[in-house]
Amino acid sequence: MPTRFLQLELILLLLPACAIARADGPKITYEDQVRPIFREHCFACHNQGKATNDLALDSYERIRKGGASGEAIVPGDPDGSYLFSLVSHKDQPHMPPGGDKIADAKIETLRQWIAGGALKDAGTKAAEVKKPAVNLAMAAGAARPEGPPIMPEGVFRQPIVYTKRPGSITALAASPWAPLAAIAGQRQIVLYNTDSAELAGVLPFPEGIPYALRFSRSGRLLLAGGGKAAFRGLAAVYDVKSGKRLSQVGDELDAVLAADINAGQTLIALGGPQKIVRVYNVADGTLVTEIRKHTDWVTAVEFSPDGVLLATGDRAGGVWVWEAGTDREFQALAGHKAAVTAMSWRDDSNVLATAGEDGSISLWSMENGKRIKNIAAHPSGATSVQFLHDGRLVSGGRDRTVKLWNAGGSQVRQFEPFGDLVMKVAATHDGNRIVAGDWSGEVRLAAVADGKIVSRLAANPPTLEMALHERQAEATAARAAAEQATREADAAQKLLSEKRRAAQAAAAAAAAATKAAESIAAVKAALEKAK
Repeated sequence: MPTRFLQLELILLLLPACAIARADGPKITYEDQVRPIFREHCFACHNQGKATNDLALDSYERIRKGGASGEAIVPGDPDGSYLFSLVSHKDQPHMPPGGDKIADAKIETLRQWIAGGALKDAGTKAAEVKKPAVNLAMAAGAARPEGPPIMPEGVFRQPIVYTKRPGSITALAASPWAPLAAIAGQRQIVLYNTDSAELAGVLPFPEGIPYALRFSRSGRLLLAGGGKAAFRGLAAVYDVKSGKRLSQVGDELDAVLAADINAGQTLIALGGPQKIVRVYNVADGTLVTEIRKHTDWVTAVEFSPDGVLLATGDRAGGVWVWEAGTDREFQALAGHKAAVTAMSWRDDSNVLATAGEDGSISLWSMENGKRIKNIAAHPSGATSVQFLHDGRLVSGGRDRTVKLWNAGGSQVRQFEPFGDLVMKVAATHDGNRIVAGDWSGEVRLAAVADGKIVSRLAANPPTLEMALHERQAEATAARAAAEQATREADAAQKLLSEKRRAAQAAAAAAAAATKAAESIAAVKAALEKAK
C-alpha cells in the first residue's frame, strides 16, 4: 500500500498544472487569469484613464458596466458576449486593432471565464445566469449587409384592424438597404414594397398604436415603440424577413413616443411623457441606464450610426447628446425655441439634424456642439426630418409640404402639398423615392427626380376577405360588361345585316329601274325610227 501511495504521488507531481486544474475544476477568475491577458493586449487602449469607446478593461466593475456599444460580456454566455466576439474575430472590428488575433489558448481562457459566470476572484461565487432571451448582437456601425436585400418572406398579410378611414400617421420608416417601408396603424404595422407599392406584410402590435418605427442600421430588424396613452408603453423588436416578434423591452406607464436600437443591436433607448430616457439591454431586457435631464416629454431619440452616441430631444426644445449606454452628457445643443419633433444622424455620425415646432431644421456639429446651419424649413412647424445616404435631407411640416434639401441646406424640391399637415417622412434606401404621411392618414410614394406621385399606400389596407370580395365584384362587373358588350355586338351585327340586306335590295331596285329605263329608251328609239 505505501508503494502505491508513492507511485500516485509521483504521478501527480509529473502531471501538468492544467491537467490538475481540469481534474479539480478550479475557478477561472478575472484577477488570476483574465486580467493578465487584458494587461498584455488591451490596457493600452482600454483603461480607466483612456477608455476607448467608453470601455475600460483594467477594472472588473467597468467591464461589467460595459461601454458605448452596450454590455461587453454576458456571464454564462460567451457567444452572446460582444467583447468575446471581437477578441475571437467573429465580428468586426477585430480586437486588438491592427494586430494579430491573440493566442487560441488565451481566447479559450476568456471563453471559459465568461462561461463560468465571469467571476472577479477566487472568493466570488457564480451568480445564477440569466439566459438571454435573444442574441441580436452584431458589429457596431454595420453598413450594407452582404447578400440580397432583407425583405419579408411569407409574412402574414391579413390586417389586424380595418377602419373605413385611416387614422393619423403616427410613425413611418424606410429600410436603409431594401425597398421596404413600414407604416404605423391601429394595433399593427403595415409593410410595403417601395419599388412595386405592393403590400409586403402586416405585423401585429397588440399593445396599441406605434408612435416610433425604426429599422436597425443593418435593415435586419424593425423596432416599434408605442402603446396606449396613460396606460402602458414598450418597444418591440421584429425580424424583418420572417415577421416574427423577437423581444420587447420597457414597461412604461404611458405610451412610448420615441425609440431607437443601436447599430450593434445590443441597446434600445426609449422615451415618452414620463420625461425619462431609458436604455435597455436587448439580450435580456435589463435596464442599463436612465437619463433624467429632460424637463418635458421626450419626443425624439436616435443612436449615432457608429453606436458611440445617443441624441435625445424633448417637447420644451431641449436637445442633448450622450455617450451611448450611459447618462454621461457629451453635448448640450441649445437653439430650438419650441418642441423638438424629430432628429436624424448623417451616416458619418459627425452631424445631427433636428426638427422643431419653431419651424427650423438645425444641423449640429459633434466636434464642438455648435449649430452649423439653421434652415427655416417649414414656417408653421417642422414635424419630421431624415438624412439620405448621400447627405441630402428630406423634411415635412405643418405647412402640408414635403421638401428636399441638398447637403448644404439649400432647397432642391418641394413636393405636391398634402391635404393636411405632414406628420412623417422617410427616404427609400436608394434615395429615389420619398414616403410621407399626413394627419388625415394619406400616405404617398413620390419620385425624387420630378416630384410626381408614384402611388398611394393604404395605412389601413382591406382584409383578405374584403380584397377577395372586391376582386369577385370586379370579376362579376367584368363579366357583366363582357355580356353587355356581346349583346351590343350582336345587336350591331343584326343591324348591320339588316342594313346590308336593305342596301342589296336598294341596289337590286336601282338595277331594275336602270334596266326598265333602258327598255323604255329602246322602245322610244324604235318608235322614232318607225316614223
